[in-house]
Amino acid sequence: MKRIGFLKQGSQKSKRYILVVAAIVTLLFTTSLSNPKALLAEQQHETGQQNQTTAPPASGKSSDSDPDISEGRRPAVQCGVLKLKQSTEESIRQIPLYCVSGKFYGEEVPTNLPHKELPVLQDLPIPDSELTRWGAFFLNESSSHGYLMLAPRNWEVTTAETGMNGSVKIEMRDPSNPDIHMTYLDVGACQGCAIGMIGSYFPKMEKWADEQGFMADPPVFESRTQLNEHMVQFKLKKPAETFKTYGMAYRFVEQNNNQFTLLEIGAPEEKAQLAQTMLDFFARYPAAFAY
Repeated sequence: MKRIGFLKQGSQKSKRYILVVAAIVTLLFTTSLSNPKALLAEQQHETGQQNQTTAPPASGKSSDSDPDISEGRRPAVQCGVLKLKQSTEESIRQIPLYCVSGKFYGEEVPTNLPHKELPVLQDLPIPDSELTRWGAFFLNESSSHGYLMLAPRNWEVTTAETGMNGSVKIEMRDPSNPDIHMTYLDVGACQGCAIGMIGSYFPKMEKWADEQGFMADPPVFESRTQLNEHMVQFKLKKPAETFKTYGMAYRFVEQNNNQFTLLEIGAPEEKAQLAQTMLDFFARYPAAFAY
């Protein structure tokens, strides 16, 4: 924040002070929610435990002064809108954009707000009748990129963490039924992690992972379909989960630069279409979102 210099004339100083205070009050009123969603970081990345740095609360209050913000608990509040446009229409639609205050285990702690307005997203498969259901959740990572999730706007963010190696984990849940939840994972720069996960989720890549020196450990799939070179969709039933898991995994493979991301949604069969809409969004934006 820029420091405000003192004015020589007392009357000018008073007028400037009143204008600044009024502007701050207006900004806080127009961008905050009366009931912000809670964010609770449940665990640390193994790679980042020795150098923990957390982002400050978006409200500017310290953890000790606000009973809703404690150690490891940060708000996710509405910080604008995400604009949507169909190529067959002139009008622009929009859904709320929620900025997440994550936990960062490196030296750099970015602001939770995007540095500029996010671009208009084209041709998302969300009908007008369902716009009131959805919200966009954004974890800012730098001045040029972050992670953008689509989820029901009443869902809570329970984990949002970035390790020192660039790995990212985001978890959300339905507050009315916590067994309905979402997990996003980006293994970051950990090449061994990426190779092992690619071998675990992509058909015919298990042998490749083993040849690279990293053993695959695939889950028990109920179904698995490779959509293209980079994307696979699957369904499985985890022993500890109440519902089936609907998921997609993304890979990018080149020498010394292997990338892997994953989105999994635990939901009952009657909410399979909700899960599919979230997966379709992931298929469009499976890795860091540039803005």
